[in-house]
Amino acid sequence: MKRCSVIGLVESKDTFEPIDSNSIIVSVVLPKIHTDTKYGIGAFIKKAKPLLVSTNLLSSELLNLSALVYAADTRISRVDYSQDGWTREFDIYFPVNDMSEWVPLVNKIQNLLSFITGDFWKIHLRERPLAHKLEIMELPTISPPVLPVKAVSLLSGGLDSFIGAIDILSNKTDSLFVGHYTHDGTQTYQIAVEKILTETFPDYFKGYAKGIIAFDKHVFGSEHKTVKSENSQRSRSFMFLSMAAYLASSMGTRCKLIVPENGFIALNVPLDPLRLGANSTKTVHPNFMVKMAEIFDRLNLDIELLNPYRHKTKGEMMKYCSNTGLLADHAYKTLSCASQGKMRWDKGGLKAKRLGGSGGSGNCGYCYPCLIRKASFIKAGIVDKTNYVAIPDLATANIRVGKSGSSYAESKDILSVQYAGYRLFNGLINPMIEIHKSGTLIGVYDEWSDIAGMYERGLKEVYGLVKDVTVTRTN
Repeated sequence: MKRCSVIGLVESKDTFEPIDSNSIIVSVVLPKIHTDTKYGIGAFIKKAKPLLVSTNLLSSELLNLSALVYAADTRISRVDYSQDGWTREFDIYFPVNDMSEWVPLVNKIQNLLSFITGDFWKIHLRERPLAHKLEIMELPTISPPVLPVKAVSLLSGGLDSFIGAIDILSNKTDSLFVGHYTHDGTQTYQIAVEKILTETFPDYFKGYAKGIIAFDKHVFGSEHKTVKSENSQRSRSFMFLSMAAYLASSMGTRCKLIVPENGFIALNVPLDPLRLGANSTKTVHPNFMVKMAEIFDRLNLDIELLNPYRHKTKGEMMKYCSNTGLLADHAYKTLSCASQGKMRWDKGGLKAKRLGGSGGSGNCGYCYPCLIRKASFIKAGIVDKTNYVAIPDLATANIRVGKSGSSYAESKDILSVQYAGYRLFNGLINPMIEIHKSGTLIGVYDEWSDIAGMYERGLKEVYGLVKDVTVTRTN
C-alpha cells in the first residue's frame, strides 16, 4: 500500500511539496486561464462556450477539483497501491481563489468521495497567488443573446439517458445535454442519439456539450512512470455531474440538472455477499445525489439536482416513456453494457461462437447491466433489436461455469441474479432491509417505502429473464 498525492499546480513551473514526500506524486496543471487547461477540460469549456449565458467561478473550480479526483482515481491501481486490493489513500492539493468559500465543504466532499469510490480522501486547499487567480471565461456580446434553458441533462449514449432526453424534450422543455466519453467507442452511441434527438426535437434541443477528460502518464514524475493505472472509474459520476453543473450554473437563473437513471441500478443493492466491492457501484445512489445537491447549494450554484426515475425500474422507464414509438425505433442504438470491449479478448471468436454471438464491440448480453436492459424490453413490450455481441439469446447459448463458480465471466451475473431472485421469491430477504445494503438512505428517509417497492419490482423484472436459464458446470 502506498499513498498518492495529487497536486493541482497553478502553472507548469509551480513547485509544491506534499506532506507525504514518499507518496506517489501526480501533478495536474490548472492554469489561471481556464480554457488553457489540458486533459480535455479546456476543450470541454470551449465547446460549452456558445451555450452559456454567464460563467460561474465556483462551478469552474468544482470542475477543476473533479479533474484532480478523476486523475487520482484512474491513474493509481487498486491492486498494486491499496491496503486491501481495493481501498486507496489520496491527498488532493486543490488550488482555489478564496479558501473561505471551500473550507466549509471539505468534509462533505471527502465523505462523498469515500462513499462512491471506497477510498480515503484528504483535501488540502491551496490559496492561488494573486498573479494566478483562476479567471472565468469571458463570453462575447452577441445578438440575439443566448437564452437560458430550463434543464441540463446527462446524455451518455445509454438507454436511460436517451429515455430521459425523450421525456424532457417531449414536454417542450428547452434543454442542454452533457456527455463524457472515453476512447472505448462510447462517443459513437452519443453521436447516434444526438442525431435522433436534434432531428426529432429541433426547437427544444438547444445543444450538446461533450468531452473526453483523461490523464496519461505525463502526470507522473520520472520516478513514477511505471505506476499502473486503474479502470474502475468510481469517481466518474462526480466529474460528470461537475461538467453538467458548469453548464447549469451558467444560465443566469435557476436550472434543473437532471440525472436520468433507473432507480434499480442507481440503488444497486448487492446481489450476493461477494458483490459488496467492485461490483456494487454507487455512482447515482440516492445518498450520492443528496450529498451532491448539498454541495451545489453550499456553493450557491442555483441548481436543482433531480433523478426523476429514482422510483422506477428500467422496464418502467421504457414502458412509460413519453414517446414509445420513437423509443422502439431507436433504443437498439444505445449502450448499456458494463464494458463494451469484453470480446476483444475472444481470440478467433471462439467464445462468441459458443455463446451464439457475432463478437466485436457492443452490448455483450450477459453482464448485469445488459441483463437489466434485456428484461426492460420485455417489461415494456418493446421488441429488442439490440445486437448483443456475446449472448443474443439466453435460452440457446452454451453458458458455462467452472467448479469454483467464477471461471466463466458469462455466467457470473446470471447466477447472482438467480440467487437473489430465488431468495426474494421464497421470502428469504426483506426489501425494506435490502435497500440499505448498498449505502445509507438517511437523506431520503421519506422515500424508503417507494424505494423498497421499486427494488422488489426491479429484481423481479430481471429475475424473470434468467430464472430458467441453464448454466452448465465444467470440469
